[in-house]
Amino acid sequence: MHSASPVAGAAGADAAADDSLGSSISDHAGAAEARLRKGFGPRVRRLHARIGKAHHQAEGMGFSRALLAGQADPLQLAALVRAVAPAYALLEQEAPALAMALGGAAIPWPLLARGAALQHDLAVLDRLPVTPPSPAAAAWLEHLRQLCREAPHRLMAHVYVRYGGDLSGGQQLGRQANAILAAHGLPALNFWTFAAPIEEIKCSLHAGFEAMALSPQQEADLLDEAEAAFLLTQRLLAELETISAPAGPSDPIALLLKHDRPVPRYTSYPTAAAFSDAVGADQLRTQLAQPSTAPLSLYVHVPFCRHACWYCGCHRVTTQLGSTVVAPYLASLARELDLVSAAMPQRRRLAQLHWGGGTPNYLNLQETAQLWALIRQHFDLEPDLEASIEVNPEFLSRDAVLQLRQLGFTRISFGIQDADPDVQQAVNRVVPVPQLRRVMGWLREAAFSSVNVDLICGLPRQSPERFRRTLELVQELRPDRIALFSFAYLPEQLPLQRRIAAAELPSQRDRIRMLEQAQQRLCANGYEAIGMDHYALADDSLAEAARQGRLHRNFQGYTTGGELDLLGIGPTAISQFPHLFSQNQRELKAWSAALARGELPVERGLEVHDPEVLERRELIRQVMCRFALELDDLGRFELEWQTLQGLAADGLVELSRQGQRGALQVTSSGRWLIRTIAAVFDPQQQRCASGSRLL
Repeated sequence: MHSASPVAGAAGADAAADDSLGSSISDHAGAAEARLRKGFGPRVRRLHARIGKAHHQAEGMGFSRALLAGQADPLQLAALVRAVAPAYALLEQEAPALAMALGGAAIPWPLLARGAALQHDLAVLDRLPVTPPSPAAAAWLEHLRQLCREAPHRLMAHVYVRYGGDLSGGQQLGRQANAILAAHGLPALNFWTFAAPIEEIKCSLHAGFEAMALSPQQEADLLDEAEAAFLLTQRLLAELETISAPAGPSDPIALLLKHDRPVPRYTSYPTAAAFSDAVGADQLRTQLAQPSTAPLSLYVHVPFCRHACWYCGCHRVTTQLGSTVVAPYLASLARELDLVSAAMPQRRRLAQLHWGGGTPNYLNLQETAQLWALIRQHFDLEPDLEASIEVNPEFLSRDAVLQLRQLGFTRISFGIQDADPDVQQAVNRVVPVPQLRRVMGWLREAAFSSVNVDLICGLPRQSPERFRRTLELVQELRPDRIALFSFAYLPEQLPLQRRIAAAELPSQRDRIRMLEQAQQRLCANGYEAIGMDHYALADDSLAEAARQGRLHRNFQGYTTGGELDLLGIGPTAISQFPHLFSQNQRELKAWSAALARGELPVERGLEVHDPEVLERRELIRQVMCRFALELDDLGRFELEWQTLQGLAADGLVELSRQGQRGALQVTSSGRWLIRTIAAVFDPQQQRCASGSRLL
């Protein structure tokens, strides 16, 4: 995908960020985790059922909450590592042989071992003041020694709780811990870093536990001890709360670390994470059958890419086969349009059209004209149709540009991401600057009404100085719109990102410097800040919509046509109606197969009729699009107002109140954290965090 979110693209892609499960420890976040849980054996399922309550209690303790919120003190982290190191040393010395005797030979001890990582981390933390001895850790260590002697099967419960936790929720804790240390100028810890893929290690750990030969009584003991292990953890967490009170933020990076947490991009509400297979073709057919004279917005997903950009999280098919794969795709798309048209009682008009992907200009000139003709065959195009397309500048030609404009496209978007050759090489997306200049020249020659470029902040090998040169190029090209995304590094959920060297990612402080540098430079050169990550020249339609309060947000990001029903076609495309979300099959083969059977290719979706949910959708839209909100009855939003007061204390929002009426205005400091502010009105997010972070 070349011109939308770096972790999701257009109609189907922004949803990927919202769809990524995410962030409370007890959720063991991630799509990979969800798949793994489905394959749990009976013993591991019983363990998880038994420890669930204690796990949630541990999460709710002060130190856990502070760490998850980025507010823990480095001294608390030092105390934690110093406290657990002896216990891990004992486990790794005694447990392998004891597990072998119980039949747990498959437990991958060399991959689990934390000894070397703890030695490194203790050395890193040695520069911090000495912390008091931990009575809880001493009692835990003595308890483990006793189990080694008297009840090895009970010791295995501590093995599972400790290492299973490190491989699951501990991954999130590790990221937060390292973010806190980085903000204080300290090196990262290695404790939560493993040498092999996390899912692979967990599968081996689970296999080892399932294979252990335990009597019914030993099985019961194992479950009891797993719960006891969490109670011991709670004692240690309670001690950590007393070591140091979290300090308030003293600079912008501290403020962001305090409030930056996984949150959806809110391209919809409820988010795509709530979709299920309870919605299928019947619901979409019923929706399409409703008579309407209003025009539509149509999204077409073209899934093909010539090569994969390593930062990308979009649904795509990477292939060099060209027309060999495009021809059957277009045939299937024609069948989908036939089915859609047959379901509608009258021919509909299009006011907006968007081609996304993938790479829509993967299609050659003939195929592009064929797809446009298919759309014209089924819909009437409004005279002032806003037709937009995403393109990869690497493969774009002057002839292709002129053809797109001649067909009727009025807006076009291409990704620069970063113009530095070293950064481009690090993400497998190399487009020389001369080609970028040529492309912009062709687009201006063709007289597109609006040209957008995408930038990504936070890519490997980026630095403020290198990014400054990219901004200078953008200033020279002077596009009408700029989308500035913050890179979401999610290697556990997006395997392609595992090719990116984490050590080459810029620090959080540098990321903030780059974002602020971009904001200052762009706003000083005629651009207006739009929403959370867009900029537009004052005369662009997006800027005009923002000034007039007409800005909306859907699966294509910020849009001027939020009042329109959105119909999505192609694999993974999402349709959005006031009371229905409907997503097509995400795999190309499954999508084609459904159409071959004469079925609308719906995989999942969501029906929304609850008035409260619809109200909260509008509140979130106002925060995301207007950066302001009015509440008529604070009695109904008492908890939300209390949370907002905490954000106001840190300068992220300004609040005013008259009786039971309240008003919110997002400040300039709050712009980067607008998703966190919007999440205040998302009850599901308060119960179970999901999504991606800014940093």
